[in-house]
Amino acid sequence: MNDLQWIQSAKKGDEDAYAELVRRHSGGLHRAVARILADDTEAWDVVQMAFLKAWQKLDRYDARYSFSTWLYRIGTNLAIDFLRSRGSRERAHKAGTEHRLRLVGTGEGAGTRADSSEADSVLRQLVGVLTPQQRSAFVLREVEGLETAEVAEVLGCSATTVRNHIFQARKALRRELKARFPEYLPASERG
Repeated sequence: MNDLQWIQSAKKGDEDAYAELVRRHSGGLHRAVARILADDTEAWDVVQMAFLKAWQKLDRYDARYSFSTWLYRIGTNLAIDFLRSRGSRERAHKAGTEHRLRLVGTGEGAGTRADSSEADSVLRQLVGVLTPQQRSAFVLREVEGLETAEVAEVLGCSATTVRNHIFQARKALRRELKARFPEYLPASERG
């Protein structure tokens, strides 16, 4: 059965059909949310909330759109809300935030190459400069590989806004990289 058939069954109260949708989509949603939140455990909590919210609002699902896109929108919105509340809590406690996203690709001519754990460590220290919207757009487009139109639908904004969030995220990350870790830049940009 395809997603639409499972959804139709789930709308009729078939919990096993909805469980199948959860099995099909939990891994991808978790990956995206974990990269947005930079915390695997918190991501599972958000994924669980997203599936619960989707179950509660399944009657509002519009079959003209992909179920995964609808679900990513719910999960991403919850992750953004979580980041905002986390930021409020951290400002109140004057605590620093650790963030973790996987560094996506390294072009030819890059400076010192980092192994995966080193790249994660560097990026974890840099992404704090991104807004939740920038981080979400960046993760969904650059890390998860969603098309710009899909990211726009997930985030509930225009494709132009998504491109702007990604542009601003790259600009901020490059600025921070240059200031804090110039050794990872190509030699021509280290000036």
